[in-house]
Amino acid sequence: MRVVLCSLSALALCLPAAFAEDRPTLQKVGNPEKVLPTKIGSIGPDNRVIEWRDYHPRQGCPHLLVFDCFEPDDAGWPTGFDTCGLEDGSNDESGGSRWYFGSTYCNMYASNDMAFDPTYAGEYVTRFEVAWYWSGDIWDETAAIFLEVYEDFDDTCQEGDPDHQGEFLGAVLVNFGFLVPRNYWADVDLCGLDWIRLPADGAGSYNIWLLTYDGPQWPDDYRLATCAQPLLWGTGEDEHPIPDDVGRGEMSHQGPIQWDDDDPPDGWHAAPNECRDYGIYDVCPDPLGAMACFYVCACKGDLDGDCDSDQADLGVLLTDWGCTGGECPGDLDGDGDTDQADLGVLLADWGCGT
Repeated sequence: MRVVLCSLSALALCLPAAFAEDRPTLQKVGNPEKVLPTKIGSIGPDNRVIEWRDYHPRQGCPHLLVFDCFEPDDAGWPTGFDTCGLEDGSNDESGGSRWYFGSTYCNMYASNDMAFDPTYAGEYVTRFEVAWYWSGDIWDETAAIFLEVYEDFDDTCQEGDPDHQGEFLGAVLVNFGFLVPRNYWADVDLCGLDWIRLPADGAGSYNIWLLTYDGPQWPDDYRLATCAQPLLWGTGEDEHPIPDDVGRGEMSHQGPIQWDDDDPPDGWHAAPNECRDYGIYDVCPDPLGAMACFYVCACKGDLDGDCDSDQADLGVLLTDWGCTGGECPGDLDGDGDTDQADLGVLLADWGCGT
């Protein structure tokens, strides 16, 4: 493995030792292993760590799934809500298929679009999940994921980096320590951490970087992993309905276009050769895309961002009482003011998350 230390701001200069020049055959992958983070960090628009902390998930924090390329099934494996119809009209109950391009394919930087119910536009992400295949060229390479969200996405395959992402909405760096080569998934709790906002209009993009590092105590010493790739799942708009019991009123989906850093894997997306159409594979579900999902706080009365409904939220509402004009911190029902209706929402949700 080529050892070149670099900061996050210089990832594009830190190249892996080798890469596969041609994309291998798409194939199914088995059940991933769930892995817990050791540390997480908030990342600013300059790609530098703002806050760095040991990872401790908050117990009992209620989350609402807003955008999903996958979601764990009852057994805990990443799968999907939709099943694929068979020729006889029945459903395939085996769960959603996970896909990748084999253990030698390297794509450490993927970007895709996201669309979701605009009711949750602009809210902070309180939880996210990702799934990936970890290859490496040694048996114990350290692993990290850098996840960032942007307002826009280029599906025309014209711009490449850095112009297709628009406004930066936040990022998180997640350390996992040493991982052996295989496929993994992670469920990361960001409850109470205002590190990533969802796009303001219900549509945007997310980037997944698969990284490695040498000094686990030093959050700037990161570079592209020797070899890794996001696992793939399908979230086509027509194929991916939202169940009634999830609490979302509309579908979440992404389109067939995804930017992959594989020609070569150098930390940049070059137009147009690294802009990929994942609608061509004709697999179930279709089209494919990187496996990621995002949640927001499920407490309707949460006004102070700590993912519960309690006295602190009542204080925010009372301080803002009588506000009109649409920019009201105490507005819970979305009508542009703070009044009795908002108090009713808070009281009906009292105790959520506590």
